[in-house]
Amino acid sequence: MKKVIFGLFLFFSFSQFGFSQTQVDATGETELYEAYDKADKELNKVYNQLKKKLGTKDQTALVAAQKDWIKFRDSNCKFKCYSEGDGGVIANKRYADCRMQLTISRTKELKSLMNGF
Repeated sequence: MKKVIFGLFLFFSFSQFGFSQTQVDATGETELYEAYDKADKELNKVYNQLKKKLGTKDQTALVAAQKDWIKFRDSNCKFKCYSEGDGGVIANKRYADCRMQLTISRTKELKSLMNGF
């Protein structure tokens, strides 16, 4: 009986530790997604401001370039973060961080273009 109680104690102790660890991972992941969302909203704001400054022909070119850039960003980050079928929380965090960093970089690029118009 003592072995059963001890076994249950160990099981619940490790289960609780695993749960706590998962909660920490999920919290960090949530913060990262919120930071990405903020960066994406800033990008969209700058993109729309630039688009308003352009003529019709340049607007069309910007829209096409932005669509291509989004495809590049996402596929590039997938390549960097999910090599050989890696997955899980760490790969997801790296992917979100990669997208956020490239989005911030793109926002700076569009801001510099906007200053030229």
